[in-house]
Amino acid sequence: MTLGRENSLLFTLAGIPSSRSHGTDVAVLICASQTFCLEGKAVTGRSTGKLSNIENEVIREIRAMRAAPGSGINASFLESAAHAAHHFILDSHGNVQLRLATIAREFGAEMRTLERDFFDEYRITMVECQVEARLAYSKRLLSIFPPTKISAVAALLGYNVVQDFNRFFKKHMHQSPREWIRKERTRISRGETRATRD
Repeated sequence: MTLGRENSLLFTLAGIPSSRSHGTDVAVLICASQTFCLEGKAVTGRSTGKLSNIENEVIREIRAMRAAPGSGINASFLESAAHAAHHFILDSHGNVQLRLATIAREFGAEMRTLERDFFDEYRITMVECQVEARLAYSKRLLSIFPPTKISAVAALLGYNVVQDFNRFFKKHMHQSPREWIRKERTRISRGETRATRD
């Protein structure tokens, strides 16, 4: 079998050597290598790929819930993948390394179904929820006095490179984290000054 140029590229992207690609179904290959776009960066999620620490934690927590379903919150999460996804997004503060497909896969749900159920329940997409959670957490950490280092905030949110966090923050807040901190300090000090005058 001679591989077409496109198929050869697909096999290479999926990490399958062209020598082993003989007889491999292209549909299986495409399903095994899904691309999700988070903040303008392509993240390839393979079912056999290495999971991030946050994804491993989420999987452990889901499996622990299954082991002791009981009642209450565990039962609620096990009944609705959308509720579980919302919980894990907020619990991880929108960590950039939490690929939402991991949650869908662990619940045995199709990603599109999970997205639709999530939107029906919360009236926001999962990615928007992740971005909002990430922004809220970063602003809370950056507004602490003395402020948390920007590199520490970036690391807590799963960014390996501080510039990626800066780019994310600037895209959504229309100013760099450093500018936002300066303006926030000014705003707080003006509020304190007014409070002392009253």
